[in-house]
Amino acid sequence: MKNQALNHYFNKSALRIGAVLTVILLAIALLWQSNAKSNQAVGATLAQVYFEGEYRIGDGGWQPIVEGKHIPSTQGDVTLLGKFHILSPGGEYIGIYDGALPIAFYADHVNLTIREGSGDPHRSDNEHPMIGAPACGINWVIHSFTSGGKDQIEILVRNPHSFGNETAVDELLSSFAISAGIDFEKDILSSGERQRSTGLLFVLASLAILGTALFSTLIHIKNSDIICLFGLVILFAGTYLAYSADGVSFWQESVISNTVIPGAAMMLYMLFVSIGITYFLTDTKFAGRVAVVFIGAFDALFFILPMLGVIYFYDTLLYWVIAQSISNLILLICTAYEIFRAKGGVRLIYIGTALPLTAFEVDAIMTALGLWKGGLLSKYIFFILFIAALVVVLRIIPKGINASAKARELELQASRLEAEKNSIEAELKESRISIMLSQIKPHFIYNTLGTIERMCLKDPQKAFDLVRNFSLYLRGNFSELNSVTPIRFAEELLHVEYYANIEKVRFPDIGIEYDVQSTDFLLPALSVQPLVENAIKHGLMKLERGGRVLVRSYETQTHFCIEVTDDGVGFDTSLPCDAKKHIGLRNIRERLKAMVNGELLIESEINVGTKAVILIPKE
Repeated sequence: MKNQALNHYFNKSALRIGAVLTVILLAIALLWQSNAKSNQAVGATLAQVYFEGEYRIGDGGWQPIVEGKHIPSTQGDVTLLGKFHILSPGGEYIGIYDGALPIAFYADHVNLTIREGSGDPHRSDNEHPMIGAPACGINWVIHSFTSGGKDQIEILVRNPHSFGNETAVDELLSSFAISAGIDFEKDILSSGERQRSTGLLFVLASLAILGTALFSTLIHIKNSDIICLFGLVILFAGTYLAYSADGVSFWQESVISNTVIPGAAMMLYMLFVSIGITYFLTDTKFAGRVAVVFIGAFDALFFILPMLGVIYFYDTLLYWVIAQSISNLILLICTAYEIFRAKGGVRLIYIGTALPLTAFEVDAIMTALGLWKGGLLSKYIFFILFIAALVVVLRIIPKGINASAKARELELQASRLEAEKNSIEAELKESRISIMLSQIKPHFIYNTLGTIERMCLKDPQKAFDLVRNFSLYLRGNFSELNSVTPIRFAEELLHVEYYANIEKVRFPDIGIEYDVQSTDFLLPALSVQPLVENAIKHGLMKLERGGRVLVRSYETQTHFCIEVTDDGVGFDTSLPCDAKKHIGLRNIRERLKAMVNGELLIESEINVGTKAVILIPKE
């Protein structure tokens, strides 16, 4: 059932899918262009500096520094030896740096020791004991070199970390530039402005999505939880984009924040992505939940340990990547199984859920190899998720509001039906009381009791039979007060017989006959007995003597039928009826209609007799 619902929900036409893919490709192209122009390097308005010389790792041999060649920073201390050369903003060679202006360079979680000739070394050491390890982070360093082109410059790059900043030396070499004060900061900020603005846009959009999720929850729209998950994913994706953009150290000067915020944002992004993936799993949901609990526990641990001073937050990233990769592997196996089992458009959903996991693993591998820095591929996935979130919100909310309105309408209809039902039940109860009271008129009780009194002396056996019939008759009338469901015709026929037996004792010359061909149907209690009573009282009692009442039941192809026929005085059916005198007939009609959808028909002819017919549909 869930697969069918998902298929119905996400199975778009080719035109819509093409439009979404076009938007995604444009977003990826813009992001690629932004990354291609930056790499934490300076913009085109500042004079650039390149370092010409050689390097060695640890105590290894010296090798020439070649532009574009990767120099690993996690395999030991790296020593750079050489001189600075100046290029104009247009890229033309000017000459060897003479020390007239300070040089800026980018440090990514590394400590630098700079020595010029035989002079004292200068330390730019964020983890030096005098500064304190918590200050480790990413920042721009500005240093005024004094030797100019006379002496070679030695830069010792110490990396206290084993993961995450494999490209630190590459970034350092590509970032050398002449510092021109505030213009330098503006230029660096402008290089990351597009990504930073995109991240802030994501954050604002996520707040709108989360607000929409809250609204949809309040009005009880289904799938509000998936809207909330998408909102949280976009929130932390946007936070990571904003804090991993170029120039973050000038935009947010807290070195610690610039390390903790993007790392924590990526952790929470992957956590909620994992939860979202589990939402779509069906056959493998349990395994998916195990993976989410596993990574959730590790995330909590990696947040708590740095607070306790056990380990620095940046140093937990390697262990977090390992734990997240294990969780991702479980989820990828789950999605692969779901893809194999799913059909139609649902497969596209599971393929889409695997994209963030795959992008993360590629980013982790490429970062470890130094081919690129951080979540470069994941940034492209952010755009896909952003578009998906908008599509989901724009589809769920209108449909949800529609469904909510329909549900509200159904509730109102149900409420009206319930009110009508209560009203009908109240009317039925009132009619049952009216029927019962109309059947137990005081004069009928007095006359019956008087007859019993006289017969006790003349014929005790007949008096006994009359008392028994009278008690059963009264019991049937009183039980109708609590009756809310139809009874079988056989039960109603017994009640007719109890009444008829009483009247035959009082009026021996009247005849009551039965022609019962069908009894297997239901009708409201006290529906036939009042008709027999009317036939005797208003039809036969006005005759000089005798008279006959026939109670007949039969069935046709469509109805069950009951006829009560008398050969009494009859009446003119064209004359208006007195509602007060015929309240019993009105109650019978109403109860027949309400309880069994039946009807009561009356036919009469003066001096011929009257026939009352009850028709009860079989369906």
